[in-house]
Amino acid sequence: MSGEKISPFQLFCLMYLFELGSAIVVGLGLQAKQDAWLAILLGMGGGLCIYQIYTYLYLQFPEQPLTSYITKILGKFIGTPIAIIYCLYFLYIAARVLRDFGALLITSTLDETPLLIINCLMILLITYGLSRGIEVIGRTSESAFLMMLLFGFIGITLTFFSGIIQVKNLAPFFESGWKTLSSTVFKLTYTFPFGEMIAFTMILPHLNNHKDGKKIGIYALLASGLTLSITIALEIAVLGPKGVGFSQFPLLDTIGRVNIGDFIQRLDIIVVATLIIGVFVKISIFFYAGYLGLSNILHITKKKHKTVSLLLLGILILISSLKMSSNFAEHLEVGLNWVPIYLHLPLQTGVPLILFIITWLRKSFKKNKREIHEVES
Repeated sequence: MSGEKISPFQLFCLMYLFELGSAIVVGLGLQAKQDAWLAILLGMGGGLCIYQIYTYLYLQFPEQPLTSYITKILGKFIGTPIAIIYCLYFLYIAARVLRDFGALLITSTLDETPLLIINCLMILLITYGLSRGIEVIGRTSESAFLMMLLFGFIGITLTFFSGIIQVKNLAPFFESGWKTLSSTVFKLTYTFPFGEMIAFTMILPHLNNHKDGKKIGIYALLASGLTLSITIALEIAVLGPKGVGFSQFPLLDTIGRVNIGDFIQRLDIIVVATLIIGVFVKISIFFYAGYLGLSNILHITKKKHKTVSLLLLGILILISSLKMSSNFAEHLEVGLNWVPIYLHLPLQTGVPLILFIITWLRKSFKKNKREIHEVES
């Protein structure tokens, strides 16, 4: 790994903003209707469990990213193709988030601006930031985290004082039933966004204190999970279960209803700013994870090669974000029904579980063998 390091607080900020990303805007777990807030909390519980596996593997190989220790555990013949798949996965999800970002801006404020222009400006900004190193992104996340807290406080306070919250919209509790709730958690709220912490298996080796990686991740998952749950509960209380279900961007519609004395209104800018911050961090992490994996596999070490590689990958992400679907409805359909089953679950859970079992068995075998040897001697 390179000498670039980030502090524990920077890692927390990156993780927190990464988890919010586009999830806080597009609406999460709405298949569970008014129980969506509960589906998010249950998904967070699953995320906390799988993160324990990520950190277990990380602590066995603290100086190496996921794409590196995969080959050590599975061997080069099996591990290298899987490592390449992870790199493509990270870049593909970066492109999907970029498409989410462009679609919201067009829907909310820049309806006359081409998607190409919006996505191009964002990916250029991210590419430049990453070319300066992960330390720069880490320092940026500290300021962005404080801004996100400010926006959240303003948004919740003004929504409360505007008198548009109807707590009765959250009732009846558990109406969707356990089957619908568990399906929502398994297919959606667990994989998106909590399972996406798999990207940080590429970033954790940059932490300046390896032992902090586990607890920082837990704190970030808890904080982001609670934030998302409170946000969706607020959206349901304002728009109602049906209103939230029909809305492409529930948070935008919720904030759009704020009107205090016909003076404080049209607060869409808060949602847009929130999206820009979260998406910038989320794309940056997925983008950098994909780059780190490919540079590790292809042995890209020179600084000039890094800049060219980032630029080429940025162009790839931009083109993919534009070509992956013909419209936003199709984009959402693929994201809700295909990506969780065929990409998220195998790569976020399946492969890490296999790596964990193999590593744990090898470690246990070596420990038992050593104990037997000590007894015999």
